[in-house]
Amino acid sequence: MKIGYILTIKPNFYTEYMGANDQPRPAQVVYIHPESRFYVVEFRSDLGIPWRETFYPYTRRIEGIVDRSAPYLPHEKELF
Repeated sequence: MKIGYILTIKPNFYTEYMGANDQPRPAQVVYIHPESRFYVVEFRSDLGIPWRETFYPYTRRIEGIVDRSAPYLPHEKELF
């Protein structure tokens, strides 16, 4: 993953600007922590209003805990 990549992931944050669409949606990677501890993506609402969310990479998961803030991306394998 690099800055500028477009991911298709489900937002954790609800906003009225999304409408009734809570499905995975495109998000552009805008920041990656220098040590890959987290990354920030920017979503665009159905009305074109941007918002950003922070996600943990899949390598930061803890076994036995369901963490929706660390989505599995297509190139990642499930660790647990």
